[in-house]
Formats: sequence, C-alpha cells, structure tokens
Amino acid sequence: MKGKGYRSSSVKAIWIVIAHLAAVAAAVCAAMFVMIYQTGIRLDDRGKSYTESEAFEKQVSNRGSDILVSLAAQDDINYLKNAGSSAVIDLAEFEEKGNTRDSIRDLSLKNTSGLAYSVSDLLEWGKDWEANYYEGVYDEDSQVIRCESSDGTSHYFYRTDFKKMVADGTLKINYNTDFLEEDDFESKTESEKLDTVADELYYRYTSQSENIGNVTDTRTNTEYPGCFFVELSQLDEKFAPQGAENILDAVNKSTEWNGRLEDAYKELFTLLDCIRAIQSDEQFNDYETSLASVFHSVGDYTEGSTNLTYLFADKETQTIYTNKKAYSSYAQLEQNLEKIFKEKAYAVVYPELSKCVTNIPDADLQVWNHTIDQSFDTKNFVFAVSVDTKFSVADSMADEAENYETYSKLMFPMLAGAIFGSVLWLIGMVWLTVTAGRKPEDEEIHLNGFDRWYTEIAAGAVIGIWLAGMILSGTLIANSSLGYSHVVVTVIVTCLICGTYTMAWFLIGYLSLVRRIKAGTLWKNSLIRTVLKWIGKCSGKLADFARAFSRNTAEKIKVLLVGGAFLFLQFLIIGCVFSGAGVFLLALMAVDVAAIIFAIRKADGLDLIMDGLKKISDGELQYKIKTDTLTGKQKVMAEYINNIGSGLDAAVENSLKKERMQTELITNVSHDLKTPLTSIINYVDLMKRENPTDPKIQEYLRILDEKSQRLKVLTEDVVEASKASTGNIKLEMNDIDFVEMVQQVIGEFEEKFQEKNLTMMVHFTDEPSIIYADGQRMWRVLENVFGNVVKYAMEGTRVYAEISNRNKKVTFSLKNISAQSLNISADELTERFIRGDVARNTEGSGLGLSIAKSLTELQGGEFKLYLDGDLFKVMITFAAKK
Repeated sequence: MKGKGYRSSSVKAIWIVIAHLAAVAAAVCAAMFVMIYQTGIRLDDRGKSYTESEAFEKQVSNRGSDILVSLAAQDDINYLKNAGSSAVIDLAEFEEKGNTRDSIRDLSLKNTSGLAYSVSDLLEWGKDWEANYYEGVYDEDSQVIRCESSDGTSHYFYRTDFKKMVADGTLKINYNTDFLEEDDFESKTESEKLDTVADELYYRYTSQSENIGNVTDTRTNTEYPGCFFVELSQLDEKFAPQGAENILDAVNKSTEWNGRLEDAYKELFTLLDCIRAIQSDEQFNDYETSLASVFHSVGDYTEGSTNLTYLFADKETQTIYTNKKAYSSYAQLEQNLEKIFKEKAYAVVYPELSKCVTNIPDADLQVWNHTIDQSFDTKNFVFAVSVDTKFSVADSMADEAENYETYSKLMFPMLAGAIFGSVLWLIGMVWLTVTAGRKPEDEEIHLNGFDRWYTEIAAGAVIGIWLAGMILSGTLIANSSLGYSHVVVTVIVTCLICGTYTMAWFLIGYLSLVRRIKAGTLWKNSLIRTVLKWIGKCSGKLADFARAFSRNTAEKIKVLLVGGAFLFLQFLIIGCVFSGAGVFLLALMAVDVAAIIFAIRKADGLDLIMDGLKKISDGELQYKIKTDTLTGKQKVMAEYINNIGSGLDAAVENSLKKERMQTELITNVSHDLKTPLTSIINYVDLMKRENPTDPKIQEYLRILDEKSQRLKVLTEDVVEASKASTGNIKLEMNDIDFVEMVQQVIGEFEEKFQEKNLTMMVHFTDEPSIIYADGQRMWRVLENVFGNVVKYAMEGTRVYAEISNRNKKVTFSLKNISAQSLNISADELTERFIRGDVARNTEGSGLGLSIAKSLTELQGGEFKLYLDGDLFKVMITFAAKK
C-alpha cells in the first residue's frame, strides 16, 4: 500500500535501535550528571577555575569549621588537665550551671555538696564511658534498695550489702507479705525471704511503690517504716566520688543529695557524656601533631602533607595554634598574617565581622566567627586559613581540584545528553506505538506468537526474566574488581548493561501490550477471563440457582433455616419410629430437597416482583418484570404490574404533552403579542420624531412609549420563563471566571445603585473561582438578581456581595434590606408573577427570580433564597472547575 513504508519491519527495527541507544545514553548522562552534582559542581561553574567555584568555597568552609571544633575541644581538655590534681567537679554545681558541655569552664572545681569526682578520674572514665554504659548487665549487684525513715530522710543500700546485713542481723526486717502467694514464706531463711520478695517485686511495674516491709538498723536503732526497690540505669562505677566508697555512700552522707539518688545518677551520666564528647572532638595532644585521625576523609593536616594552612591566635593568652612551624611564633603574628594575605586563596576572621577579609568568592566567614564565639573563651583572636592554589602537595584538595577540572566541563554536556536522549527516546516510543501491529500492505492488526499468550502469563514472564537478569547483573557488578577509584567506569558499565537489558524487555512487554489493546485481545486473552468463563460454563443451572439465591439472600436464608429445622425434626421422629427404613428415608429426603428448591424458587419469584415494584415506584415506568422463571399466580401478578407501569407511563406522557402544549401556547401567544406591540413601539418612535408642539401630545407619547416598553419586557420575560422552566434552551457551556463576571455586572448597575443611594459592600475570594456555565445565561441570572435589588431594596442601605470558594464549590451571595415588609415565604418569591411589592407599583414582571432560578438549575447550579425579617438573601452555588 502506497505511503505506508514507515510500517515496514526494517523501519521499526531502526527505531527500536534508536530508542535503545537513546534510553541508554539518557541513563548514562543522567547518572553522570547526578554524580558530578553530588561532588559540589554546579552548572554556573562553567568557565570558572576551581578556586572560583562554589565547591572550593564549601570545602574550605567545612575544613575550617572542623579545625575550629578540634581546637575548641583541645582547649577544653587543656583547661581540665591544667586544673591540678586536686581539682574536682561537683555534681550539684554542674547541675546548677546548666549541666552542659559549655558550662564546665564556669565550675569552681571544688567539692561543695559532698558528691564530686576528680577531674583526672573523669577524663579517664570518659574515654570508655559509652562502651561501659551500653555493655553493662543488670544483676543483683546493681540493684538498689531505699529505706525511708519517719523524718523523711533516706538511706540507700546495694542489694548485696542489704542482704548481708539482714543475714548477720544488722538489719531486722518485718516483711510485707500481702502480695506474696507462697504459704511457706516464714520457714525460709532471711536471705531466702529477701530473694523471694526481690524476685516478686523487682520486675513488677509497681516495684517502686510497693513497700518491702519495716526495717530496723540495730547499729543506730533507726526505724525505716518504708523500704522500696529503686530502678536505676546500669552504672559501671569505675571511680568513686571524693571522700566516699561509692555514689550511694556519698548520697547518704550529703544533705543536699539525700533521697535524690536518681538525680545524682542522671547528672553523673550527663557529665560523663560531656567529657566523652569533648574527648571525641579532641584530635591532637598539642598543636604540632597531626589532625589526620579526625580528618580521615580529607587527609593529613600536618605540614608538608596538605595544601591548607591554618593559624589560630588567642591574643589574650598569646597562644598560637597552627600546622606550619614558621607561623608558631606569637611575636611574628602580624608578619605571618601579611604572608597569608599574599596567598591567592585566604580567609581571615576577627572578632568584628566588618574586619574579616577573604578573597575566596562567596565565602561566608560569619559561620567561623560564630563557632569561635561559642567554643572559645577568648574575645580577642585571629583565625586564618590559606590554600596553596598550585596544589603542589598531592592531598585530597589536589584531588578535588583535578576532579573539578575534569568533570566541570562535562556537566552541561551530560545534562544536554540526558535531555536529548529522553526526547529522542520519547519520539521513538511514540513512533513505535503508532506502528505497533501494523504492516504496509493492510490496515489489520497483526499479532505474533507471544501476543497470543495469556495476558497475565506474558506479563509475569517479562517481569520475571527482567528481574532475574537485574539481580544477576547487580551481583556480577558488585563482585567485579572495579573499586571506588573507577567509580565513573562503574557507573557507565552499570547504566549500559542495566539500561540495555531493561529497555529490551520493556519494549517486548510494552509493544505486546499496545498490539493487544489495538486488537482488543487484552481482556479477551486474559487468564482470569478464561477461568471465569470456565466456571460459568461448568456451573449451568447451579449458577442460575446461585444467582437467584443471591437476590434478597436474607429471605432465602430464612427459608433454609425453617426447612432445615423441619427436616431435622422430621428425620429425628422417623429415626426413632422407623429405625432401619433406609429406602424410605432416601425417598423422603429427595421429596424434602425438591420442596426446599420449590420454596426457594417461589421466594425468588417474590423477590423479582418486589424489585419490579420498587423500580416502578422510583420512576422507572418502562421497567418490565421478567416472567420467564415465574409460574402460577406470581406470573399473573407480574403481568398485571407490567401493565400498570405501561398505564402510568402513558399517563405521564399525556401530562407532559399537555404541559408542552401549554408552553407552546404561551410562546405562540407571546409571539402574537410581540408583532402588534413592535408596530406600536415603532409608530410611537416615528411620532416622537415629528416633534409635535402640543404638551398633551408629548405626554401621551411618553405614556404610550413607557407602557409599550414595559409590555415588551413582560412579553419577553414570559417567553424566557416558559423556555427556562421546560429546558427548551440551547446552552453554550464554557469555563467562566465568576469573580470577573460579577464585577462586570456590579459595574453595569453602579449608576442605578447611586440613584437609589445603595452602597455596595464587596468581599471576593483571592482563589481562582472558575465555573462551567453559559456566559450569556449566567449574565441574565446576575442581571435579574441585581435588578431585583435595585427595584425592591430600601434606599440608603448597604448591599453585600460575597464570593467564596470552599469544598470545591463556588458560592455567590447577595444580601439587602427590603423596602417592603416580606410577608411571604422564600419559595413563593421564585414562583411566576410573584413580586416583592404587594401593591405591584414597581416595574417588575414577577418573573425575574423565577427565570434566574430556572437558568441556574439548567446550568447545573443551585439557586436559593433566604428571608429573615426584612433581610433578603440570594445564594447561587456552582461546582468549582479545577
């Protein structure tokens, strides 16, 4: 067939290759673009050197921040180490100062509450604090018992010590056995009694509130009416407090901490965690050693191993921290800073931000300034960082510069390649979709063998094979020898293999799906459809019976229950009276089954009749009850009902016919009235042009003109009301900006409002308020509503117009105060020829609101009136168009 060569197999093969190559190229380019972007390189870095790029600024900023954190930690550690061997940290003072890392420098390093730890012990304890804290085991040694005296003071015991003192008689205990279930408790030894109580209480939620019993300390004759277990976190007490054997001993002796063991544990944990955090940030013992341990991700910061030089000078203590020996003298600080200022990339931070200087583009030195202010005590400092932009040292910054020079040139080509490949792939897919299943010689849809497989099996085969191949490819790539240094090669190889493989199976599945849809075999060749058809064929009469049973199932179940109960009693009686009459029982069973089936069929026939009556009563007058399965009186009843439906349908049709005749009569009469009325208007106009001088003639003409115009409006309103009420109007529906239309109508009525001294108050929503309506008819609705306000609103009052957009509905409301008292209902005002003034002295025809309501409802909207005393409100609602 001429002009159909694009459907040939060779052209399709070319486009398949193009789609493959485009998809793989787009995947490779997109992956490369993302990888380059993650390194910090941006599109606007094109044409810039590495030192001018955003990536360089971020690297320098991050390295400077890391150095400051490490220096601050070293400063804190030096402060603690230089405090002296007698220095301690008091937990109460630590709590009072805010129990944070920054509050350590505010401590007096003296024992003020009786619970304090040596600074040297805390530094040693903090090194392995986290490991010891999380690896602790909850055992008997860690359990604590609190004994409370009558004066409110408390004494704490470790359970093991408490147990020994009970055993040797130092502590006498009268146990509370209300919660125990054992009868032989009194026969146990004191240690066994305590273990029994502990095992019962320790793992109960109420263990802290359950009194173990009354305890007496025979050494001091102290009575403890309350004795409780205390649930505490595990503590490997590696060091003891100053002047005490353990933390319990210190708490028992301290008046400030008495009864507050839980708080003491909490403060000790917090303090150790602060010490551990400081030590983890400290990366060197003195400023001449390496920072490589903390900066393992960016390299060694010792002199000769990095292109970055840092210098931190505390002018208050005249201390220098630097990784360059030539800069270590405080006396040479200014000369060294001058050397840094001569570098091609430097940043120098002072306490005043206005004095901070840098030649690194877009560098934000405020971050460093804030870090120093928060982490160091000094208020007079200089922090400088410089970078050897020649990158003479082969460190991580040199690697970053080399990568930048390589990949910054590729970023835009990769983005362009990804976009071009995606567009080309999309064009290829559209082409293949259009030509799928077509051949040049005819217009038929041609299916191959794979297209005739069951739809679900074909989809499962494509997805399964693709998934297996992807898992295998991923395993091979993961086990390959390509390491991190060959990440680019890894990305390209992965995209090539996975992209080509994925695209191949995608095209197989996608084009087969397109051919099936075009041929209409997607559902036809479905395995589910085949199974359903097989079930339908096998069921036969059973399926018909099941469908009948599914209608009004409750009634069928009632029949089964009654029949089942009857059968049970029947067979029970027969079994007792006629034992051994097997043949008789079988025959009786067959009769009973037939009777149940007959009853169910009758119940189903009754359901059909009930459904038919419901549908006819709901207005489906054409509905006919199927009488094929009905018999006897049910069939006769159904035929009578069908005839009733036909009669009702005829009656309704006759009623509609009469209403149409009335409408046509109104239309025709209105047309007959308009013809002479038009002539009267035209002749009045001609007479006015003659300019008669008699004033009486002028007055007669004015009255004729006024009355004829009013009669014309009334005639047109009658015709439009008739058409609107019967729906005999052709609508041209479009998207309309409701807010804009209302504003235009308000503008049209502005002069009329001014004449009646009416003030318009407008409140419209800022959200888009688009509705789907006929613009011309909607204008007439708004014109009638606003005209009604002009005619009947009380002069000198306000008129409120509002548009809201809520719950996917656009609602317009118009409120005004009526000049006449409204002694009729809101529904009556929308009836034809009903007017707001009883005397009927206004120009209205009484059809405006009726026409507005009919036109609104014809367009799918809602028109409602509300009356509250003399307040008149109109609400028009349409569905909001997205």
